[in-house]
Amino acid sequence: MAIGGKKKEIYLAAARLFRDKGYQASSMRQLAKEVNLEPSSLYSHISNKQELLAQICLGEAEMYVNKMKSIMSECDDVLEILRQISYFHVETALDDPISATVFSDEWKHLEEPNLGRFRNLRKEYESKIRYIIARGTEEGRLIDTDSMVLFQTFLSSFKWIYLWNKPGREVDKEALQRDITHVILRGLKK
Repeated sequence: MAIGGKKKEIYLAAARLFRDKGYQASSMRQLAKEVNLEPSSLYSHISNKQELLAQICLGEAEMYVNKMKSIMSECDDVLEILRQISYFHVETALDDPISATVFSDEWKHLEEPNLGRFRNLRKEYESKIRYIIARGTEEGRLIDTDSMVLFQTFLSSFKWIYLWNKPGREVDKEALQRDITHVILRGLKK
């Protein structure tokens, strides 16, 4: 999220509320209380709850797509690309679990045109992963299994991290990145 000051505080508080209560159960009144503003003052910083959800979800989706483009422009080896994507997923789940949770679970509450935009970004990201996996299979670097099974197994390997990573939990990020990536790639490699 490339914003600062009070607006950033509002977005972070909204992400926490959406994670803890769900988008639909979160109110602007609760959000105002979280950031020590009167509800009427909150609207001088944001338009509505939907704007908050869109900013969080689209910001995360754009970050994933941009990271994928960066990795693919710097590297051509499928195993190295998958390794870097794995490290990125673990890092994001540990460093920004609130936004990762909202991105993963609450995007369904987006309204058009943001819902369509989000789906397009997600589809772009996922199609690049499917392409890498299919290429790895064709090159004989990955096991010869249905590419959708490999794709879903790869992506679902990260979903538990943001749920498991609670405040106060000591986590060695580098060790977790290394261990998860090792397990995933060992299962995918031929």
